[in-house]
Amino acid sequence: MSNLSLHIDAPFLSFEEYARRTGTTVDNVRYLVREGRLPIRPKCRPQERPYINMLALMKEASELCLVS
Repeated sequence: MSNLSLHIDAPFLSFEEYARRTGTTVDNVRYLVREGRLPIRPKCRPQERPYINMLALMKEASELCLVS
């Protein structure tokens, strides 16, 4: 049996912070969100600021990880 342990220091990141941490541009982050390749926190109102959902990204990564 294998264990997978993940640490997330922030469950949600602004587009700017995600871009800084991943070494990409904010424009590229916006593009990836539009394409559905980066999950965002659900918004209650359309004018709310979007945030990258790091928990959803980690969940996807753990599901794709083949640990034997």
